[in-house]
Amino acid sequence: MNRSGVLLLAGLMLAGADAASAESPLNAKGSMHDNLTALLGAKTQVTVVLKNGTNYRATIAAVGDQNVLLSGPTQKEFFDVLIPIDDISALEVKARDK
Repeated sequence: MNRSGVLLLAGLMLAGADAASAESPLNAKGSMHDNLTALLGAKTQVTVVLKNGTNYRATIAAVGDQNVLLSGPTQKEFFDVLIPIDDISALEVKARDK
């Protein structure tokens, strides 16, 4: 592949990445704390995946400096969960319908 072909391919890959991030409510450049805070106002269900493999699907109720409070987790709607932010390995959020 010639140089212009490589540049075109790289440009297309970057454009695709920008389009995907424009649709996502998550920010790859932000910290976990930043992403949790941004999702706080959305009042949408998120799945918080912990480093030990435990998952919680709930609404983010509050975000502190060190902890996040989840409200109404699936299967335990009358409970709240307090999780240290350092224990979170991933966030899953519905980004698009199709």
